[in-house]
Amino acid sequence: MKIRMAKVYGAYKKGEIVELPERQAESLIAWEYATRVDDSQQPLIETAAVEPVVETADVTPRRRKK
Repeated sequence: MKIRMAKVYGAYKKGEIVELPERQAESLIAWEYATRVDDSQQPLIETAAVEPVVETADVTPRRRKK
């Protein structure tokens, strides 16, 4: 079961979403350390990829005269 921590509890931080076994999650909810999270409440994660801009030389370098 997925729950959102309402208070700090052990290694879990406030606001963190964790997935725990049903019995453990129900205990934390009963003690008011957490609330239930529906799948519809989870925010969607948006990602983007940016390709680096690369410049290349088009002209061959000239030789120096001695």
